[in-house]
Amino acid sequence: MPFEPRMKRRSSSSSRDADVIRRDVCIIGGGSSGTYAALSLRQLNLTVVVVERNGRLGGHTNTYIDPTTGTPVDFGVNLFEDSPETVDFFTQLNVPTVKAIPSGGQIVRIDFETGEPVEPYPGNVTEALRRYAEILQQYPYLAAGWNLPDEVPEDLVMPFGQFVETYDLGAAVELISIYSQGVRYWLDYPTVYMMKFVSLAMLGAIETGFLFTARHNNGEVYEAALEELEGDVMLHSVVMNASRSDDETHWLTVQSWDGEITVIEADATILAVPPTGPVLEGLDVDESESRLFDQFIYGHYYAGLVRVEGYPEGLQIINRGADTPYALPSLPCTFLINPTAVPDILMVSYGSEDPMTEAEVQAAIVEDLFRLSDAGYDLGDPEFVAFADHSPFEMSVSSEAIEAGFYQDLNELQGYRNTYYVGATWEYPGSSAIWRGVDQLLPSIMEGPLARKWQRL
Repeated sequence: MPFEPRMKRRSSSSSRDADVIRRDVCIIGGGSSGTYAALSLRQLNLTVVVVERNGRLGGHTNTYIDPTTGTPVDFGVNLFEDSPETVDFFTQLNVPTVKAIPSGGQIVRIDFETGEPVEPYPGNVTEALRRYAEILQQYPYLAAGWNLPDEVPEDLVMPFGQFVETYDLGAAVELISIYSQGVRYWLDYPTVYMMKFVSLAMLGAIETGFLFTARHNNGEVYEAALEELEGDVMLHSVVMNASRSDDETHWLTVQSWDGEITVIEADATILAVPPTGPVLEGLDVDESESRLFDQFIYGHYYAGLVRVEGYPEGLQIINRGADTPYALPSLPCTFLINPTAVPDILMVSYGSEDPMTEAEVQAAIVEDLFRLSDAGYDLGDPEFVAFADHSPFEMSVSSEAIEAGFYQDLNELQGYRNTYYVGATWEYPGSSAIWRGVDQLLPSIMEGPLARKWQRL
């Protein structure tokens, strides 16, 4: 797609002439937050460009189209909170929605290490969730962002296992774990992260319903966004190096998959991907930034679609431990097996604290599926038809770092060196909350470096 206006300038990373494009904002990452930020800024009459390493927008949104029936199957992000920003976003892109309470059909709990059935954890789930909701109400500032008080309450930093024991929430652990797949081992996690995942808004949606795209094809949201953004997206592209300074123009050198070099001149940069790994290698990260980014740890989350003949229709299988605290499975493990709208195609989720290759994850899932024969299920040979690695997943820090003011320091990075941050790292892995975070950040962006644009006009 063409980028306008164009001029020629020598790239600092190449001896060849490089195309140079001018935009108000360069957005690194075309996932949920980056796409939403781009569309929101364009509505404010700002020019943007989105740099995305994959060949599509949408990030953790994955949709498979069954070649035989044409049926779409979402196996990444598949549900949304019924919030104003969600409705407005889908309306803007002409994507119809429906509201429904998720129904997994018949639920069976099996220990995937043994193939044996497991009884539900004892206790009244409704009462445990009520107690949990009452605790959440004491911390309204968790609803958006990471605006923690200077003295962080003990509830928020204690290990989640201790929190569950303190408030007798054992009966609610299964539901909380299902809606927080992909985190590292639940019971060791600082409780604040679990509260962000399974929030009051989430509890309300579990009871009253989530939003789904009417055609059950979440990919069409980002296909529509790509069409709307037209030439303002660079797919299959990465930032190779950058020069970012306060009150000065940013220069970012971008390379596409075919080796083409483009230099982006922008007033501000938005990082809309997790601040870790290769993405940071292309940025001129300074000591203040790296001191914070280096503290992050994260889990590894994988999702796949597997064709398996003989799987009972409408059956949802949950991995539970027969002899583990609160029946939680031990990582690495398969979390859930869910039926889909396509007969014999199952959605399977898997998590690990350490990185695993695609081959290793698929082999582990296949082994788990074969083990279901011990539970009386006669299944055919599994065949993967789609797979996605969502790592790094759920960026977090230790309780000690939280108490030492990590998130106060992280918030102060917003606007530092004319750079802003959006996405799950600055909220939690939920699209609606991420979009709210972008909306709340936009005034700061407009009042910061982009104020110079209005002064020039």
